[in-house]
Amino acid sequence: MRIAFFSDIHGNLEALEAVLKDIESQNIERIYCLGDLVGYGPQPQEVVQRIRDLKIPTIMGNYDDAIGYEKKSCGCAYNPGRETEVGDESLNWTITNTSATVKEFLRSLPHTLEFEEEGVKFLLVHGSPVDHLLEYIRPETSSERLQKVLESVKADVVVNGHTHLPMVRWAMGKLVFNDGSVGRPKDGNPKACYLIIDVVQQSISYEFRRVEYDVKSTVEKITEVGLPAELALVLVLGKGYEMGQSKSKNTIDFKI
Repeated sequence: MRIAFFSDIHGNLEALEAVLKDIESQNIERIYCLGDLVGYGPQPQEVVQRIRDLKIPTIMGNYDDAIGYEKKSCGCAYNPGRETEVGDESLNWTITNTSATVKEFLRSLPHTLEFEEEGVKFLLVHGSPVDHLLEYIRPETSSERLQKVLESVKADVVVNGHTHLPMVRWAMGKLVFNDGSVGRPKDGNPKACYLIIDVVQQSISYEFRRVEYDVKSTVEKITEVGLPAELALVLVLGKGYEMGQSKSKNTIDFKI
C-alpha cells in the first residue's frame, strides 16, 4: 500500500495543485490530509473546495478550528510583537474571506483518523495524540515528552503536521512522522513538502517529496488581497526551524 500524507496548505492553491500533480505521478493508492487548509494564504475558499471535490479524508488543524468557529486566536506559538500582529491579521482576513459553507465544512472535520494497512496501525493527528490541535512535536522535542504523548497510543505509526517541519522519530516502539507543509514550509526549503509511506508486509519505507510550485504567483496574490508582506517573505525563503533530518528517503524493517 502506497499512501500520501500532506498538511498545512494554508490557502496556497498553487502549492496544493503542484503537490496533487506530483502525487498523480507516484502511483499513490490512498491520500490523507492532516489539516490547516486555511490561514496565511490568499485562496482559502479555493483550497477547501479542491479538497472537498477530491473527497480527500481530512482532519482538523488549529487554523481550521479557528476559522470554522471564528475564534480570536489560532493558538499558534507566535513571538510577541509583529509576528503576533501578522498572525492576527491573517486570521481576521481569512475569517472575513471564507463563506459560511466553508466554515461549516471546517467545523465538521474530525480531530483524528485511524486505519490499518498490511498489519500496521496508523493514527493521524494535526498536533499530537495528547493535544490534537495545538501541541508542536518538533525534531528537537525531548525524548521524555515524546514518550509521554505516545504512552496511550495503540497505533504503530503516528503522522502529524502543525510544525511545518519534515520529521521522523522512533519512540516507544512507534514511528512518528511529520509530513512537512504544502503551502508554508519552515525548514529553509521553499518547495512544497509531503510524505509518502509504503507498507508491504509490515515493512515500511518512506520518502519526503519536495515539489516546486509557482511561488511568484502566490506572492502576487498575497499582495493583491492586502495580506501582510511578511507572509510572502516566508514563502520565498521557506524560513523557519531546520529540519534536523539528513535523509529524504529510507526503509525501516518494522515487524509487528
